[in-house]
Amino acid sequence: MSEILVNKLTGTSTAGSILVTGEGNSTTTNLQQGLAKSWVNVNGATVAARDSLNVTSMTDGGSGRLQPNYVNSFSAATYAVCISDNGGSGNGGIYQTSDIATGSFIMDYRYNSSGSTYTAYDPDTGCCGMFGDLA
Repeated sequence: MSEILVNKLTGTSTAGSILVTGEGNSTTTNLQQGLAKSWVNVNGATVAARDSLNVTSMTDGGSGRLQPNYVNSFSAATYAVCISDNGGSGNGGIYQTSDIATGSFIMDYRYNSSGSTYTAYDPDTGCCGMFGDLA
């Protein structure tokens, strides 16, 4: 068994870029591009983060609207966001983003209440992960 102990990894040709050989040894993946740069697990009723990475605070935007605010902003408002909830509210709806900015975005939680009408709800547990380049 081998063990490597380090405090810092730096690429040799580009300091901020480390390539990892993928499955089958035929492709490489940029390590930094594949890491979540921010994530949060939030109580939607109290709008309080249970745990997070790179989230300084949560803003309550009203029913079903949660806004994580970043410690370190993204370099552009073109980062990817993945949202979910635990379904504990019994609604199990749609999740969408809006007002994506480099320092925050809005998590919108809705469920289909009657045909084409969607109603906002506060999830028991709202979760999201953000992927992209930090400023």
